[in-house]
Formats: sequence, C-alpha cells, structure tokens
Amino acid sequence: MTEIEKVNRLRTLMRDLSIDCCYVITSDPHNSEYVAPRYQTRAWLSGFTGSAGTAIVTQDEALVWADGRYYIQAAKEIENTPFSLMKLGKSGVLGPEDWMLELLPERSRLSVDGSVFSESRTKNLEKRLEKKGMSLVTDLDLVGDIWDDRPGLPKGALFLHPIEYTGRTAMTKIDDVREQLVKDGADYALYVGLDDVAWLMNFRGRDIPSSMLSLAFALITRDEAFLFIDLDKVTDEIGAYFKGQKITLRPYDTVAQALSELPEGAIELNPKRVSRSLFQALPAHVRVIEKEDIPYLAKAELNDTELRHQFAAGVRESVVITRYLYFVRKKAVALGMDEYDVAEKLHSLRAETEGFINESFATISAYGPNAAMMHYQATKTKRSPLQAKSFYLVDCGAQSLGGTTDVTRTVALGPLTEEEKRDFTLTLKSHIALASLPFLKYTCGIALDAVARSVMWRHNLDYKCGTGHGFGYLTGVHEGPQGLSNSPSSLYRFREHNVITIEPGVYREGKHGIRLENDYVVLKANQSIETRDGIPELIEEHENINEAGDQFLRFQPLTYIPFDRASILPEMLTCEEKIWLNDYNLAIRREVAPFLEGDELEDLMKETEPF
Repeated sequence: MTEIEKVNRLRTLMRDLSIDCCYVITSDPHNSEYVAPRYQTRAWLSGFTGSAGTAIVTQDEALVWADGRYYIQAAKEIENTPFSLMKLGKSGVLGPEDWMLELLPERSRLSVDGSVFSESRTKNLEKRLEKKGMSLVTDLDLVGDIWDDRPGLPKGALFLHPIEYTGRTAMTKIDDVREQLVKDGADYALYVGLDDVAWLMNFRGRDIPSSMLSLAFALITRDEAFLFIDLDKVTDEIGAYFKGQKITLRPYDTVAQALSELPEGAIELNPKRVSRSLFQALPAHVRVIEKEDIPYLAKAELNDTELRHQFAAGVRESVVITRYLYFVRKKAVALGMDEYDVAEKLHSLRAETEGFINESFATISAYGPNAAMMHYQATKTKRSPLQAKSFYLVDCGAQSLGGTTDVTRTVALGPLTEEEKRDFTLTLKSHIALASLPFLKYTCGIALDAVARSVMWRHNLDYKCGTGHGFGYLTGVHEGPQGLSNSPSSLYRFREHNVITIEPGVYREGKHGIRLENDYVVLKANQSIETRDGIPELIEEHENINEAGDQFLRFQPLTYIPFDRASILPEMLTCEEKIWLNDYNLAIRREVAPFLEGDELEDLMKETEPF
C-alpha cells in the first residue's frame, strides 16, 4: 500500500468505530526509543523513518511531527504523501497534543494504542482532554488493524553477559533491589525497560536493531524473581544459568495475567514507562508506589569492572576510527568512493577488532550538505560521492562485551571555506568548554548543557538537539537518566562513574554539517584513567578540598581520536583551550599510537602535534 492508501484505509476504520483522531507515537510495550520492526507503526503509516516522531490522522488532516534532528529528512521522506510536516520546537508550532486540544472539536474521540502508551502520559492526556469535553480510547490498535503484513514479534537470540564483564551476579543485583523495596515499603517491582531487565539479569539479546536487547519484562518480589520472555529463545545453557540465579522464566505474553493475580500488597513501578494496558491489569488490592526503577538508576553508575572494560572498549574504538579517518582523508576520494562505500570500509575495519559484535547504531556517513541532516543515512540507492573539498562526517559506534561506544568526527577532504573553518573551530571550542570544566558533584544536566551551548550563542548559533546523552553498557546507545540538554526535564544530577557523550555541532542546510563527539566518564577531579601495561588503571592524586567541603568532578575521555587539524583556526583558540587540546593529543598518542604503524602512525603524530 502507498501512504495515500494507508491513510484512506485508516480513515475508513476510524469512521466505522466513531474515532475522530488517531494518535500514533514511536514506542513499544517497553517504552523503548529504538523499536523492533513490529512497532514501527508511525514509520509504516507516514513514510518518515526517523527514530523519533509522531503522527496524527483525522478525517481532514494527516500530520507528522519531527524534532530538529529530522526536519530535513522528514520533509524529504513525506513528499508526495498525505502528510504535512510539523517542525517540533519551532516558534509558533504546536506540539501534537496541544494541536489536538486546540483544533479538534468538542466531544471528539481520540485513539491511542494503550499497549505502547505509558500510564503517566495517558493519564495526563485524559485530564487535558476531559477539560475540553473530549475522550480518549486506549484499547484499539488502529494502525495494526490495517497493517496486513505486519512483522511478528522478533526472535533474536539470547546470550549471557559474563561475570568478568559485569562485575556482579544477577542474584546480587536482585538482592539489592529487594533491599531497596523493603526500605520503600513495597512487596513487588515491575520493570519494563529492556535495558534495565537485561542489565539486572546479566543477559543480552538481538531483538532491537543494533541494541543488544531482547523483549522481556521483570517482576521482582520479596522472595522470587520472574523473567517474562519468549521461551523459544532460551537454550538449555541459558535456562540453567537463570535457574542458578534463582530467576523463574515465564512466557513473554503472560505478564499481564501475572500482574492480575498478585496478592494484596504494594508494587513499585515507574508510570512514565509502564503502559496503560499493563497498569490496568493490576488488581485494586495492589497499591502502586510510583518511583524511578531501581536498575535504571543503579546502572547509570558503572562499577569498577564495567569502568575498566568501557575504557578499553573506547580505546579499541579510537584505534578503528583513527585508522578509518586516515583512509577517508588520504585515499577514499582518489579511489572514487562514496558515502556508502566508506561506511562499508569502516565495518570491515571493525570486524577485525577483538570482541566486536556489531554497530551500536546505523553508521551516519555523510558528505557535504548531507551532514546537515543530523541522522542522514546513506544507502545502496541513496549515496553521494566524496569530493576533494568540504567536509565528511561520520557518526558511529560499536557493541562489544566490554561496552558500547558512540563517536563523531568531521574531517576536511580538501580546501575549506572560511565559514567552514570557523564553524568547525566554534564546534571544537564548544566541545572543549564543557569537556575541560570541573563542576560540583550533583550538578544537573541542564546547567552543564548551557556551558557548551553558550559558545554557540555568542555567535548567533544553536544546535537543535541536546549536547550529550548517556549510553548503555552493551545495551542501548541512548540511555538515561543522565543527559545534557536544554530541556527543563534534564535534571539528573551528575555523579562519579556516569558516562556521557559531548557532541555540539553546527548544521547549515544545503551547505555542511559539523559534529564533534567524544564519550566521557565522570570522575572525581583528582582522578584519571589511563592504560598501563595493557590494563586500564584508575589513578588518584591528592584531593584539594576547599573550605566549604565542596567535591568537584571532571569529564575523563573514554575515546581518543584526533580533531581534524586542517579544519581548525588556531587563532580562534584561547591559551586554555590549546592546553586542553594539547593534553588530549598527548593522551591520544599514549592510548592509540601503540596500535598503529607505518603511514597511519606517521599521520597520527602529525595530527597530534602541539598547538
């Protein structure tokens, strides 16, 4: 079916069921950011394939909302469809729910799929609609009803995450959960986040593209631990492991029934993540304690074992990307390669790396104007040739047993304009401003975001995304609670062993896109990590405490890749910025140079010369 046919069919079904508005979000029963093909309903309906977005269909309107990362991509993808683009965040543009409340007539009936719509979001929307005389229907999946060839539930294989990488057994982590439940006065805890469940029980899967996750729910009681998962995925070895960790397996689709059968007591859950459908399965005699999920908060602080492996994973990634960028800068254009070709080259280099499993997300390989689309994807049928001028941008990452990575570099392939050099150097200054900053323990993300963003503001620029995001440990490439954003919700207070990206950028539509992204871990200001005798070692110096007893933290790099020297205007850098950059380049030589030889090593030494 074409998008026109899909919308017409949906509207017919809506008329039959007396539904005035169909509201389609990007989610699944686990409130995931990246969803399995079965749950890509908005993309199937509208043609807009970005990882985030919303669609609304009425009898007269078909609209898609996309944030600043996807303005250009969404506009292109919904050409020649019934959908119009709403640029979320633009002045004067209503968000989807505000649009419904403002423009739909009184007594309108709206439909959302309650199996993928969180309880908190549902309840808030119901309250707003009620004030306008509207109602919300949550027990229909309208798009699913017209999607004849909809994919089934994914069947990706499970695998265990060994203790030498996790540092702690599943049993120990579950005991920690129970200890906290007792403190909270709860008898049960329900976890729906795929990353939380996988981390808690030390397994991973392949149900979500690039993320090492499997569809699963966890229900923890004072004396039992239940994992709801597709039992066909559980091999004898994995089954024996779960039994040894005192984890009882149940079929994936029986979680609602299990909730409905709970004895009287209190259950701890996060209504921002648990769907309306599961929430309604709870019996009246079970009291709900609304709270952030315990594993969600716990896994945000790496333990010492995770930290050492994550550092080593960052170094391995740095070697791959440094070698790759040498190839792109020195050979790719002469070989007549395009964006897709070089992305394939990157994959081949990664495949040679110890422990590599797969990319942590689809590589963004973008030349020239394409890089202005933050999440541009080159394909076999949509690919631009590299030319000996302007910028090439690569945003990429890897999954290994030792962790997850996400890095971006922008490099010159030939002569640059003054505007290109200035934009690159501003992006570098923005990155350094935050990366070099000592900050008080428990400073929140919105305050730290402003440090990097303010560099752009002084030059009448801004980037329509966050400055950085947390990432998982062999799970998702985007994970909270930590984040760097100018959103009022970015209130998590940073502490030791949080991991975060820093990735400011400049995006000029039709010209170029620049992003410079490193992975960092938060340490005490007197601590650092470096490789000694082949092993990552945490080094601690004397801590200077001021008279107020304040504790300061810092961002320690986890990735070591040169910032493209040819793109930098040194005269725009301050002395302090040059000191940070020179120190970073020395660290690159220490961590990466031992793995290079010949022309690659010679080029690295030139790229990391002092400024």
